[in-house]
Amino acid sequence: MVACSWGIHDDILILEAEQIPERIDGMFVPAQADKRSWFVTVYQGGELLFTLPAVESKTNFHYVQRVGDDQILLVGARCHYNEGKPDKNAALYNHYGQLINRFTLGDGIEQVNVTASNEVWVGYFDEGVFGNYGWGQPLGQYGLVKFDLEGHILWQADQFEILDCYAVNAESSRSFWFYYYSDFKLVHLQDMQPTTYPLPISGSHAFAICHPYIIMGGGYNHNDKFTVFKKNNQHLKKTDELVFTDEKGKSLTQYVYNIRGNQVIAYNQNNIYFTNLSVSDIK
Repeated sequence: MVACSWGIHDDILILEAEQIPERIDGMFVPAQADKRSWFVTVYQGGELLFTLPAVESKTNFHYVQRVGDDQILLVGARCHYNEGKPDKNAALYNHYGQLINRFTLGDGIEQVNVTASNEVWVGYFDEGVFGNYGWGQPLGQYGLVKFDLEGHILWQADQFEILDCYAVNAESSRSFWFYYYSDFKLVHLQDMQPTTYPLPISGSHAFAICHPYIIMGGGYNHNDKFTVFKKNNQHLKKTDELVFTDEKGKSLTQYVYNIRGNQVIAYNQNNIYFTNLSVSDIK
């Protein structure tokens, strides 16, 4: 399993690979690999919704998102510039597994969220911001970019000094949140108008929105613990801590989290857990 993420229809998308592409020098994730099969499965409410026919591609994909009612977007994290002919590391498929379009989203991708209005939000880690793989002026130079489905830039976070976009949350088409290094601030874009919240947490990689609460991942070395903040105007006040558990009440440890709005996925190679947070859960 490569990735597990929320889609726009309250569905869960799972991306799997036929085999894991070998790393370059045992370290670096390749942008391209030998041609292999990629598999996408979509669930809703815990029930199987549909399975995409196997996709054959040399692109090393890392992210999966739903587009509209009948399309799937696959994105690779790495992308070479190739002297002005960059890799097309985003691929759009229909439900029959047929390729519809390919376009470029740049190198160093850490987050991908597609909204119901077909906007593609992409967050970048430091190599995508500063440039690697031949990129002198990276697409991700501002750390967070909104694209259309042709790869055209609609908006860039040029008013923020993002060195690494650690976490994002596409709550809706009108409400988007992100958290970034090195300021460790949480920003809410409501109709693209920003509100910034300082936070006492460094290195959080996931957070949930459950108004009036923000539930932030614990940060460096505390990925499994979440801190609950109550939002009051432009201030966040710590109120409690939260730990996700399995069906037996055992704390989930060493899980990867994917969160959209108040919807939470925790997954590893063996298990996938999901829940919708409510105010009563937090209280």
